[in-house]
Amino acid sequence: MHHDLPTVAASGFRTARLVDASLADGRGATAPTAERLDILLALDDLGIDAALIGYPAARPADLALLEASRARCRQLTRMVCAALADAPVLADLLGRGGPTENGPPIEVVLECGTDPRLAEGADPVALLTGAIIRLAPRAPVWVELAAIAAAAPEMLRSLVHAALAAGARGLILADTTGRMLPAETAATIGMLRAITGPAIPVIVAPADDLGLATANALAGLAAGADGVLGAIGGLGERAGLVPIEEVATAIRYRPDHVRLDHAIDLAALVRTGMTIAERLSVDLGRNKALLGDYVFGTAAGLHQHGLLNHPITYEYLDPADFGRERRILIGRHSGRAVLRARLTEAGINLDPAGLEAVYQAVMRSADPERFNDTAELVALHRRLSAGDAVAGPVAHVSQGA
Repeated sequence: MHHDLPTVAASGFRTARLVDASLADGRGATAPTAERLDILLALDDLGIDAALIGYPAARPADLALLEASRARCRQLTRMVCAALADAPVLADLLGRGGPTENGPPIEVVLECGTDPRLAEGADPVALLTGAIIRLAPRAPVWVELAAIAAAAPEMLRSLVHAALAAGARGLILADTTGRMLPAETAATIGMLRAITGPAIPVIVAPADDLGLATANALAGLAAGADGVLGAIGGLGERAGLVPIEEVATAIRYRPDHVRLDHAIDLAALVRTGMTIAERLSVDLGRNKALLGDYVFGTAAGLHQHGLLNHPITYEYLDPADFGRERRILIGRHSGRAVLRARLTEAGINLDPAGLEAVYQAVMRSADPERFNDTAELVALHRRLSAGDAVAGPVAHVSQGA
């Protein structure tokens, strides 16, 4: 990391539980089993604590993934989802073994706000209690609470007390509509913490409809949440889920504010993101924080000059921490500093007049970005040195020519 980032000893920090839902939401839920399994194994290698792999009691494709992943993951916990009405079927499935035998641990996420019986006047507390009692002997049960329930705090408290009394392992605050602001997330986590105490883990799961998912996740962690449920790349329905890579990086880079740690290998984030994007045929975007092609590149002359002399001036994140390199790009707004640096790396040292000639030729070019190819830039310098001042198209010339 850059030398002037805050350094705080991580000893004594809680370990954040980071859960990926790429395979349970959006395109990840409908991809072929082989591609989904590749993603699951990539998440395992990355150091993700757990991954949601769908609804095996309701969707045959998710049951197939559960079976295919048996004995394949090294450390990742497989989490399966179920609506309250599906609890009996899932309990029978887990009780029979089969896809759950000789494999990594399985935990259950019980969604307590999606049962159609609730619209018919059924008692949500009774439904939740009955579902947990069925499932808890088979696997640890996490209860997912819709964040909108915070608008009815007495009902939320009743559900939490019922869940804990029935044997729930932990709670997930899911802002599935992405409506919450960071202050609301922090307040709701604080309310849950006041009920659960420190022994019961609480996870926050923000959606990104307002573009606040990462802010909500960090607010939840600061208020006492133990982890975050999201997705690498922020994939998911609508605007997506909270990007796990952003949360993991904030935890690692700001230990002075986010006093947590995790097991994710930051240097593997880009490789994992590429695997997910390829398997699901999605484009994460060239400016996507941490994962995009351009996030460690700049074509602005002022920024380039600063980066070349003192990187922390314009570069908070160290590319090396993510297995990447800084990219000083040549473009219409580049300055002379980047041209001098590129040519010096190629073994060409220019006097001021020679540098100015190269700069003017690049700026006159119809496509300055082509000179990001060092061979093109060297070829231009040779043409100018030979007396050809026209910066038209140049043939690709190897540096050794």
